Amino acid sequence: MKNNEITSEARRLVDRIKMKYPDFVGKTVSESDIAKLEKELKIKLPNWYIELYTTVPLIDTEFGVQEDEPDEDYDGISYMIWGGVDDIIEESTEFEPGISALKDGYVFIASCSHGSGNPIYVKLNSDETRVYRIYHDDLTKAQLVENLASLFKNAIV
Repeated sequence: MKNNEITSEARRLVDRIKMKYPDFVGKTVSESDIAKLEKELKIKLPNWYIELYTTVPLIDTEFGVQEDEPDEDYDGISYMIWGGVDDIIEESTEFEPGISALKDGYVFIASCSHGSGNPIYVKLNSDETRVYRIYHDDLTKAQLVENLASLFKNAIV
């Protein structure tokens, strides 16, 4: 796992967002926020995850991913809003698919900004950091990208 690749691509994404939206201010989390997250989710978070959330102001960023093939009525881009600690805890302990996803080693990272109710998750116990949309109606998973670094690198601002 190239931990620094994830954080460096995330920083580049935040820089691209700030270039387009100069007033944008994202948020990071504190070490105590990480401790709260680990306690509430009853898991040990990987170092790359802690580094990402404590050093890159990603929280509240909104960006897109090319999820579907474009057609004449839809560009195929899905937009997401990166969640903070309270969002992660709420999605993972109070709602499906988050409760089931957490049991399977996935943790919530972003909500769909189109309001589909089908949130975005990352596989924590995988070296690949694959990113998935998990559908709330039947808990099926659709892989969006191979890893977080490519999500950030190819994000549409």
